Amino acid sequence: MNLKKLHGLKKNLLELFKLLDKGKFPKVLMLSGKKGQGKFTLIHHFLSYIFDKDNYDLINTTINEKNKIAYNLKENLNPNIVYYKCIDKNVKIDDIRNLRVNLQKSSINNINRFVIFDDVECLNENCINALLKSIEEPSETNYFILINNKSEKLIDTLKSRSIEIKIFLSNNEKVNIIQNLISEYKIEKNLRYDDSTLTPGNYLKFNKLISDEQLDLNDELIKNIEKLLKLSKIKKDIDYLNFAIYLINQHYLTKSKKEPNVTHYNDYRINVIKKLQESNKLNLNPVNLITEIENYI
Repeated sequence: MNLKKLHGLKKNLLELFKLLDKGKFPKVLMLSGKKGQGKFTLIHHFLSYIFDKDNYDLINTTINEKNKIAYNLKENLNPNIVYYKCIDKNVKIDDIRNLRVNLQKSSINNINRFVIFDDVECLNENCINALLKSIEEPSETNYFILINNKSEKLIDTLKSRSIEIKIFLSNNEKVNIIQNLISEYKIEKNLRYDDSTLTPGNYLKFNKLISDEQLDLNDELIKNIEKLLKLSKIKKDIDYLNFAIYLINQHYLTKSKKEPNVTHYNDYRINVIKKLQESNKLNLNPVNLITEIENYI
């Protein structure tokens, strides 16, 4: 997703600026909500403005190309921004321990330092306990921003140490944002969005997967699921798995509309999705999994 333009969350952005200006920005901020609603993009814009106001268009909420962190927020090139991608268990306990040591040192020019944990719900319990130790140590310049996409249950202790802002888009807001993105970036409309549960971010990702991998949604569902699972395993990219889960949900939604009295469809849907999620965690063989779930579809 292109991060230069912030769509739909300007009110949230201005509120974050207001909190910072008044000295009330939380030491631990948690942004919670469905993945793809723009939480990371919101933080990207927030930090782009803070660290390079001259190259940020606040009226149009747009990051100019010359902005110091326009493209490299995730690369940890700015010494006062620390980014961790927690999905797929990429963050280890040693990473958290090293962070704690580094945070005890003064930031560059003694200005605010922001530590971002993206997909924080994917941290294991040991990592979260280590993170809590860093959070609980007082500091004048260190701020933690936790992005919670609710893909897994988050330990309550971490939530209790955070000030949580819930990000929610109404269906009309989602549709408007998707329409703006389609128009702005000339996106091919491979999926419907008017009556969909898709977030804007996932709409763009899934459309891109369809184009990149030449998927035909008119093919048998099981064929597309099999292909997506193989690609997820080969490319180690959870977006393929998430798209497979979306297709399963849509499949059973269509069935339930045609036959509303058939209650077992929901049980089938839950079983298939559970098996797909387990396949990712346990690194199961996609071929064996397809054989197992084929009877449910």
